[in-house]
Amino acid sequence: MKWLQYIRESIKRKLIVAFVTVILLIASTVGVVQYVLTSSMLQLDLERYSGQILEQANLNINRYFKEYEQAFLFIQGSEEFYQWTREQDNFTSSYLRLNNLIFQNSIQPFVMQHPEVLSISLLNPYGYELRYNPKFPFKLGYKLAEHIIGQPEAGTSSPYITVRRSTDYEGEPIVVLTLSKQLNYYGSKAYIQMDISVDPLLTILQKMNNGEHHDRYLLDAEGTIVAHSSAEAMLTPVPREYRDKLLQEPSGAFMDKKTKQFVVFASIPNTPGWKSAIEVPYREAARTIYLVRDVTLTVTAVGIVCTVLLIYAFSSSLVKRILLLKRQLLHTKLGHIAPGPEVGGTDEIAQLGHAFNDMLRNLDSSVDELARTRGREQTAIMTAVQSQIHSHFLYNSLETINAMASVSGMKPIEEAVAALSAMIRYSSRIRDIAVTVGDEIEHTRHYLELAAIRFETIEYRYRVDSSLLSVRCPKLMLQPVLENAIRHNVEKLGLPIRLDISVRNWRNRYVLIRICDNGAGIPPETLASLRSKIREEDLDIPDGDRSIGLQNVAYRIRQFYRREGLQAELAIGNRHSRGGVRVNLILPMHTS
Repeated sequence: MKWLQYIRESIKRKLIVAFVTVILLIASTVGVVQYVLTSSMLQLDLERYSGQILEQANLNINRYFKEYEQAFLFIQGSEEFYQWTREQDNFTSSYLRLNNLIFQNSIQPFVMQHPEVLSISLLNPYGYELRYNPKFPFKLGYKLAEHIIGQPEAGTSSPYITVRRSTDYEGEPIVVLTLSKQLNYYGSKAYIQMDISVDPLLTILQKMNNGEHHDRYLLDAEGTIVAHSSAEAMLTPVPREYRDKLLQEPSGAFMDKKTKQFVVFASIPNTPGWKSAIEVPYREAARTIYLVRDVTLTVTAVGIVCTVLLIYAFSSSLVKRILLLKRQLLHTKLGHIAPGPEVGGTDEIAQLGHAFNDMLRNLDSSVDELARTRGREQTAIMTAVQSQIHSHFLYNSLETINAMASVSGMKPIEEAVAALSAMIRYSSRIRDIAVTVGDEIEHTRHYLELAAIRFETIEYRYRVDSSLLSVRCPKLMLQPVLENAIRHNVEKLGLPIRLDISVRNWRNRYVLIRICDNGAGIPPETLASLRSKIREEDLDIPDGDRSIGLQNVAYRIRQFYRREGLQAELAIGNRHSRGGVRVNLILPMHTS
């Protein structure tokens, strides 16, 4: 890459690139954070505000439908309607009298209060109809029996509601809201059907307007738009991009990335499947966000130009002295260690030139110091080798004691020495930072064998999933937990203790190692302080012998897995139901 080489060859160009990069990084970080925060807040505000509008609109729609439903109940509950459903002859005076009574007592009062009603049609079990249509006449030959639509079974309390483009009336087809209901009188079926203008629904949609270009509409259970702020969209399917979300959820809000529309919707009470929705163009709602973005880009661009000019002016004098210092370094490289001319100025570069000349003057003493340093390194190496020799001597001595105990028939001593030898050998392998869960469990067995010999009041039990024994983990992470339990219960309080150690699979991603005891537990204040120390990212080793076992374990397991981009945790708490303490180590299934 020629451009990269071009930058690397000049400090001036490096400074310009570095400062421009910093400005871009700061500006982009601020811009992204600002955009994310303002966008999320904007969406919450839109959802809250639009939800309030939908709630009010839904209440108004539900009120309309309740009034229509009450009209149905008023008609079907009247004595004259019941008698009318029993009439088998429409040429009798009784039939005509009942028609007049139904019209005067049930239909006319309701229609006078609701001018949006286009027609009310009644059908008795014998096929006789009573129709009232004050605005538009029905077509010649119209019969309700032939136009009954989607009737639910008799006994349903609410009318069946649908919006359709009706051709039942003279003239052009019109969009009507149809409510129909089937009634069952002792096995005989009667019907009531009411056609209503959609104007009240459209009026409610107009009141839902919370922006100049926002779409408002109602949709039924099949996803058909039954009322829309635009007449062209009436009785069309809801946009395919929204269909599944609108039909599956009762209410909610979402952003459609393809159309850049923010959609808020809610169910209409007591109207199965019907919903109201508002679509808000996100770009319109986010005008302020885009304005802030443009201002940020402009300020960033101006800042970059000013930075380049300032750096160029500043670095010109700076680079001149650096070149002088460079020539002195090249001169020294050729074997000339005599001090060169002093670099002018009082800043860090001048100080560097002075220090370089001082270095040349003290070169001989530096060479002597280097020789002494190498001698100390050799001494340290020999000390480490000697320490290794001492470890081998300790292992051989323990093996000798073990053999003597075996010959003497002292089985407990033989087992104790074998366990101690295994523990020391395991702990002193300083190069083995990572071990397997199986190695850790085996080490705890040796530790607990020795502890049980020392304290006869210790019991322990293991429950281990053998499929997890090969998982890699940090070394010596379980013994400090067991030491804490024994120290605070057996040594300090003289209490007998039972330890339960379990290893199991957790969520198919982690190994959960749980150590529980039945001891005295931890006071709340002490537990809170301990948890705070465990969560600390730094390990502060105190003076003296004050224990930091659990803090050390938590710090080491986090650092061990963080190198691989993984997370591990240590959690501690009291066992409220059984008493004692529970410690959980949650480790990733790391087998490499």
